[in-house]
Amino acid sequence: MTCTKAHFIAIVALVVAAQTWPGPGRAGDQMSTAEEPTNDMGLSSDSLIPREDWKRRVDDARKRAEQARRDWRLNDPRRMVEPDPQEKIATQRVLSDDTLRPGDIVSTDKGFLLFRGRSGADGQNADFVPIAPR
Repeated sequence: MTCTKAHFIAIVALVVAAQTWPGPGRAGDQMSTAEEPTNDMGLSSDSLIPREDWKRRVDDARKRAEQARRDWRLNDPRRMVEPDPQEKIATQRVLSDDTLRPGDIVSTDKGFLLFRGRSGADGQNADFVPIAPR
C-alpha cells in the first residue's frame, strides 16, 4: 500500500509542477510585451485620421451602399421581363409595314384602320384612319 500511495503522491506532484511551470507555449500564459507577436494589421492610414474625416468616410460609404441597393432594385436580374403581348407586336409590325398601299385595311389591337398613305417630308409617317364599326 505504501507503493501505491507513493505513486499517487508522485503523480499529484507532477500535475502540480506542470500547472505551475512558467515555460513558453502553454495556453493561457500571459506573454511579456517583448514576447508578444507583432500585429499583422499594423497601423493603417485609416487609424490615424481625425474622427470627423472618419465619420465623413462612413457616411459616404453608406450613401454608396444605398445607391447600390437602389440600382439593384431597378436592375434586379431576378426580375422577369415580360415580353410584349402578341397583339401589340402584330400591331407594331403592321403599322410599320412599308408594303401598304393607300386604301389597305389593317387589323390592330385598336380595331380596323384604313391606310391613307405616307406623309411627311421623308415619307416615313404612315397615315391611318379608324374605320367605324357598323
